[in-house]
Amino acid sequence: MRLLSGLAICVCAVSALANPAQSRQASDGVRTSTVFADRVRAYVKLQKDPNAARIAAARRDARQGDVFTPEVAVQFRTIVRKAFRGPDARNMRRTIQEGDPATLSMLHVNDVYPEEMPRTTMPPTLLRDLPALPMELAYRIIGRALVLLDIKTDMIVDFIPDAIPPLR
Repeated sequence: MRLLSGLAICVCAVSALANPAQSRQASDGVRTSTVFADRVRAYVKLQKDPNAARIAAARRDARQGDVFTPEVAVQFRTIVRKAFRGPDARNMRRTIQEGDPATLSMLHVNDVYPEEMPRTTMPPTLLRDLPALPMELAYRIIGRALVLLDIKTDMIVDFIPDAIPPLR
Protein backbone atom coordinates (compact mmCIF):
# COMPACT_ATOMS: atom_id res chain seq x y z
CA MET A 1 0.00 0.00 0.00
CA ARG A 2 2.86 2.37 0.85
CA LEU A 3 4.43 1.57 -2.48
CA LEU A 4 1.24 2.58 -4.31
CA SER A 5 0.86 5.85 -2.43
CA GLY A 6 4.56 6.64 -2.94
CA LEU A 7 4.18 5.90 -6.65
CA ALA A 8 1.12 8.16 -6.85
CA ILE A 9 3.03 11.02 -5.22
CA CYS A 10 5.92 10.57 -7.67
CA VAL A 11 3.55 10.55 -10.66
CA CYS A 12 1.89 13.77 -9.45
CA ALA A 13 5.23 15.45 -8.86
CA VAL A 14 6.59 14.41 -12.25
CA SER A 15 3.47 15.61 -14.07
CA ALA A 16 3.62 18.97 -12.26
CA LEU A 17 7.29 19.34 -13.18
CA ALA A 18 6.76 18.14 -16.73
CA ASN A 19 4.12 20.76 -17.46
CA PRO A 20 4.58 23.81 -15.22
CA ALA A 21 2.46 25.97 -17.54
CA GLN A 22 -0.52 23.68 -16.99
CA SER A 23 0.04 23.75 -13.23
CA ARG A 24 0.24 27.55 -13.30
CA GLN A 25 -2.99 27.75 -15.35
CA ALA A 26 -4.78 25.53 -12.84
CA SER A 27 -3.48 27.69 -9.99
CA ASP A 28 -4.60 30.88 -11.77
CA GLY A 29 -8.03 29.33 -12.38
CA VAL A 30 -8.43 28.48 -8.70
CA ARG A 31 -7.35 31.98 -7.69
CA THR A 32 -9.78 33.56 -10.18
CA SER A 33 -12.63 31.35 -8.95
CA THR A 34 -11.84 32.36 -5.38
CA VAL A 35 -11.93 36.06 -6.30
CA PHE A 36 -15.34 35.60 -7.94
CA ALA A 37 -16.73 33.60 -5.00
CA ASP A 38 -15.46 36.19 -2.49
CA ARG A 39 -17.08 39.06 -4.40
CA VAL A 40 -20.36 37.18 -4.72
CA ARG A 41 -20.35 36.48 -0.95
CA ALA A 42 -19.66 40.16 -0.23
CA TYR A 43 -22.65 41.17 -2.36
CA VAL A 44 -24.95 38.62 -0.68
CA LYS A 45 -23.94 40.03 2.73
CA LEU A 46 -24.93 43.49 1.51
CA GLN A 47 -28.19 42.10 0.20
CA LYS A 48 -29.58 41.56 3.71
CA ASP A 49 -31.58 44.72 2.96
CA PRO A 50 -34.20 43.71 0.33
CA ASN A 51 -34.70 47.32 -0.81
CA ALA A 52 -33.16 47.86 -4.26
CA ALA A 53 -32.75 51.61 -3.73
CA ARG A 54 -30.77 51.13 -0.50
CA ILE A 55 -28.59 48.42 -2.04
CA ALA A 56 -27.94 50.64 -5.06
CA ALA A 57 -27.08 53.53 -2.71
CA ALA A 58 -24.66 51.30 -0.78
CA ARG A 59 -23.13 50.32 -4.12
CA ARG A 60 -23.25 53.80 -5.68
CA ASP A 61 -19.62 53.47 -6.77
CA ALA A 62 -20.11 49.98 -8.20
CA ARG A 63 -18.94 49.56 -11.78
CA GLN A 64 -19.07 46.89 -14.43
CA GLY A 65 -16.22 44.52 -13.64
CA ASP A 66 -16.40 44.76 -9.84
CA VAL A 67 -17.65 41.17 -9.49
CA PHE A 68 -16.72 39.93 -12.95
CA THR A 69 -13.16 41.26 -12.68
CA PRO A 70 -11.14 41.22 -15.92
CA GLU A 71 -9.56 37.89 -14.93
CA VAL A 72 -12.94 36.41 -13.97
CA ALA A 73 -14.45 37.67 -17.25
CA VAL A 74 -11.70 35.92 -19.24
CA GLN A 75 -12.40 32.68 -17.38
CA PHE A 76 -16.17 32.98 -17.92
CA ARG A 77 -15.77 33.80 -21.63
CA THR A 78 -13.58 30.70 -22.00
CA ILE A 79 -16.24 28.55 -20.31
CA VAL A 80 -19.03 30.03 -22.43
CA ARG A 81 -17.16 29.74 -25.73
CA LYS A 82 -16.20 26.15 -24.98
CA ALA A 83 -19.84 25.32 -24.24
CA PHE A 84 -20.93 26.96 -27.51
CA ARG A 85 -18.48 24.77 -29.44
CA GLY A 86 -19.72 21.61 -27.74
CA PRO A 87 -22.32 19.07 -28.81
CA ASP A 88 -25.18 20.99 -27.16
CA ALA A 89 -24.38 24.30 -28.90
CA ARG A 90 -27.37 24.17 -31.27
CA ASN A 91 -29.83 23.63 -28.41
CA MET A 92 -28.22 26.41 -26.36
CA ARG A 93 -28.51 28.85 -29.28
CA ARG A 94 -32.14 27.86 -29.80
CA THR A 95 -32.91 28.43 -26.10
CA ILE A 96 -31.34 31.88 -26.17
CA GLN A 97 -32.96 32.89 -29.47
CA GLU A 98 -36.41 31.85 -28.26
CA GLY A 99 -36.29 34.15 -25.26
CA ASP A 100 -34.09 37.02 -26.37
CA PRO A 101 -35.01 38.96 -29.49
CA ALA A 102 -32.31 40.97 -31.21
CA THR A 103 -33.08 44.16 -29.26
CA LEU A 104 -30.01 45.68 -27.69
CA SER A 105 -30.18 47.32 -24.33
CA MET A 106 -27.61 49.46 -22.61
CA LEU A 107 -26.74 47.69 -19.39
CA HIS A 108 -25.65 49.41 -16.22
CA VAL A 109 -24.69 48.00 -12.84
CA ASN A 110 -27.39 48.74 -10.23
CA ASP A 111 -30.11 49.17 -12.87
CA VAL A 112 -33.26 47.11 -12.53
CA TYR A 113 -33.49 44.30 -15.09
CA PRO A 114 -35.10 45.83 -18.20
CA GLU A 115 -38.82 45.15 -17.97
CA GLU A 116 -39.18 44.84 -21.75
CA MET A 117 -36.53 42.10 -21.90
CA PRO A 118 -37.76 38.52 -21.69
CA ARG A 119 -36.37 36.29 -18.96
CA THR A 120 -34.17 34.13 -21.13
CA THR A 121 -33.79 30.66 -19.73
CA MET A 122 -30.15 29.84 -19.14
CA PRO A 123 -29.20 26.73 -21.10
CA PRO A 124 -28.74 23.94 -18.53
CA THR A 125 -25.49 22.76 -20.14
CA LEU A 126 -24.03 26.25 -19.75
CA LEU A 127 -25.26 26.53 -16.15
CA ARG A 128 -23.57 23.24 -15.37
CA ASP A 129 -20.20 24.67 -16.45
CA LEU A 130 -20.49 28.05 -14.70
CA PRO A 131 -19.72 28.45 -11.00
CA ALA A 132 -22.73 27.81 -8.79
CA LEU A 133 -24.38 30.88 -7.31
CA PRO A 134 -26.12 31.39 -3.98
CA MET A 135 -29.92 31.30 -4.25
CA GLU A 136 -30.07 35.11 -4.06
CA LEU A 137 -28.36 35.50 -7.45
CA ALA A 138 -28.85 34.16 -10.97
CA TYR A 139 -27.19 34.29 -14.36
CA ARG A 140 -29.17 35.83 -17.22
CA ILE A 141 -28.41 36.62 -20.83
CA ILE A 142 -29.28 39.98 -22.35
CA GLY A 143 -28.22 40.22 -25.97
CA ARG A 144 -24.65 38.89 -25.87
CA ALA A 145 -23.99 39.89 -22.25
CA LEU A 146 -23.85 37.47 -19.36
CA VAL A 147 -25.61 39.21 -16.46
CA LEU A 148 -25.40 38.56 -12.72
CA LEU A 149 -28.88 39.34 -11.39
CA ASP A 150 -30.10 39.89 -7.84
CA ILE A 151 -33.25 37.76 -7.68
CA LYS A 152 -34.90 39.67 -4.78
CA THR A 153 -34.46 43.19 -6.12
CA ASP A 154 -34.23 42.41 -9.85
CA MET A 155 -31.08 44.52 -9.92
CA ILE A 156 -28.10 43.98 -12.25
CA VAL A 157 -25.13 43.25 -9.97
CA ASP A 158 -22.58 43.00 -12.79
CA PHE A 159 -22.27 41.79 -16.37
CA ILE A 160 -19.77 40.63 -18.96
CA PRO A 161 -20.32 42.30 -22.33
CA ASP A 162 -19.92 40.08 -25.39
CA ALA A 163 -19.67 36.92 -23.31
CA ILE A 164 -22.04 35.04 -25.59
CA PRO A 165 -20.70 34.29 -29.08
CA PRO A 166 -22.74 35.82 -31.93
CA LEU A 167 -25.82 33.74 -32.63
CA ARG A 168 -25.90 32.58 -36.23
